[in-house]
Amino acid sequence: MKTSIAIAVGAGLAACAPLPPPPPPPYHAVGTEPFWNLLIDEHNLTFTLAGSQPVLQPTPRVIHGFAGEIYQTPRINVNIVHGTCSDGMSDRSYPDKVQVSVDGHQFSGCGGL
Repeated sequence: MKTSIAIAVGAGLAACAPLPPPPPPPYHAVGTEPFWNLLIDEHNLTFTLAGSQPVLQPTPRVIHGFAGEIYQTPRINVNIVHGTCSDGMSDRSYPDKVQVSVDGHQFSGCGGL
């Protein structure tokens, strides 16, 4: 009898436990001259340079810097700075400035789509 009460109480408490939060939405960044695209999701950092094969790296633990987020992998490093950014090709405004280093090559652009 005590066992069935303990199971019922445990099941009732489990039903009240908070659900884990949903995964964060993917983060997008873009750049021009040359055109590039960066996608950060819960699994991978994917950098695509126009005319080249994508570079994928597992998403590392984010480093919260004083101005934004930092991601560091063996091939891709990303520095996101929260501050208004214009891509220089349109009137569109983005919430972040993004600097990306891929295999030693530097790229600057905007993000937060």
